[in-house]
Amino acid sequence: MRVGGRNALRPLVYPRGIPPVGSRPSGGLKVCRFIPILRKSLFLSLGFLLAGMTLVPPALHAQDRSLVDRIAAVVGDSVIVVSQIEERIFQLQSQGGEVPVRGSDEWVRLQRDVLDQMIGEQLIVQAALRYTTIVVEDIEVENLVSQEIEDRTTSYGGQQAFQQGLSQQGFTLSGYRDFLRGQIRQQRLYQQYMGKRSSRLASVIVEETEIQSFFEEQREAIGQRPPTVVWAQIIMAPTPSASAKDAVLAEATRIREMAVGGEDFGELARRFSQDPGNKDNLGDLGWFRRGDMVESFETAAFSLAINEISLPVESPFGFHIIKAIRRRSGELRASHILLRVDPTPEDVERVRQLANEVKGRLEAGEAFVALREEFGDTTEPDTLTVPFDRLQEFPPGFAEPLSRSEEGQVLGPLEYEAARGETRWAIMKIVQVLPAGPYTLDDPNLRSRVIQTLQQQKLVEQILDELRSKTYIQIRM
Repeated sequence: MRVGGRNALRPLVYPRGIPPVGSRPSGGLKVCRFIPILRKSLFLSLGFLLAGMTLVPPALHAQDRSLVDRIAAVVGDSVIVVSQIEERIFQLQSQGGEVPVRGSDEWVRLQRDVLDQMIGEQLIVQAALRYTTIVVEDIEVENLVSQEIEDRTTSYGGQQAFQQGLSQQGFTLSGYRDFLRGQIRQQRLYQQYMGKRSSRLASVIVEETEIQSFFEEQREAIGQRPPTVVWAQIIMAPTPSASAKDAVLAEATRIREMAVGGEDFGELARRFSQDPGNKDNLGDLGWFRRGDMVESFETAAFSLAINEISLPVESPFGFHIIKAIRRRSGELRASHILLRVDPTPEDVERVRQLANEVKGRLEAGEAFVALREEFGDTTEPDTLTVPFDRLQEFPPGFAEPLSRSEEGQVLGPLEYEAARGETRWAIMKIVQVLPAGPYTLDDPNLRSRVIQTLQQQKLVEQILDELRSKTYIQIRM
């Protein structure tokens, strides 16, 4: 239910041509293997902590720590030592990066680039620790550590081979777990902090000359466009009828009366809430600020006195019963009970028939934009550009008609099941069918991802400039 959080409902996760900054490359724009680009790509930095992590740090690939363990930089209340820089460079090399000859001028520049990157990471992690609404739960860290250990064990071919690999690198299993805990906790702090600051992303201005320059610099890394289909889409979803809403509101009112009458709110949340993110946590939402929640929920929550229970509050997610728990400067801790409002079978059938009518009107020549505005879910992207080899990532029934489509053809309505099990329909008009060839900035998907990448880089630079101005930093190498 947090804005952009795990409860933000997205009916389809559509493949993109270029992976977002901070993710592992999966086609389209590739992460450049020439390491000195790191100075311009600080947003990528935490990816090195876990993506392709090698068993390096304690042993430092057989080098004598006494030769390198001196302070390279002081950042606030933390230090970065030379051995950590060496470890990061070795880690990058083990992942296929091109590393210059040790001791050369290029090597020294690489050390400084990596140090700059690590200073940026440390600034953001320290800022996250001061941000009182950012919490990394121990159970979350332990689950991620266990998953990473399990993945490593599988990649090594079994527990015995994995432990041998640990031993060769100077690790014990418990020591490696401790190492992972620290890295994963920092990664989650970084991610949460950047997530909260990313609300400014859309306001970051990118000039056309910057787009062109970035594209030319990355042209070789971008590679060739695979055969691709481009389509415009109208996504239709059934909306609950007034009678369905009235029934849920009546149930929410009944549950509130139980809470006001003295029944334990947390136990009621466990029994009745339909929020999978926290019902087992007795409805506890933790601490949040204004801007973290959808508007109707936030307005009601911040108007409550401590221990007061709200009347049912409607939001895009359903009806909420909210209880304020604690308040501190600019923040509130609250619990809630969520009751979703689901369409009835009659609502579903009504939209199924309407979807066929919309397809007919589109085929008859009515304007796509007007039909989408009137009948579609406008929170979904209006146009998608997808390589043929990624069509299988869509729900069943999408790949076959899309793979043999022609420009101008109208497909659908294709019925599919969305994230929460809701029925939805996709009506698609084929815009282009592109053969394999070089990417150009005329490709709207490529252009939008280049712009997003540059916006992210600029935002990180702005944030780091701000944090540097408030933090003591001393470079000692």
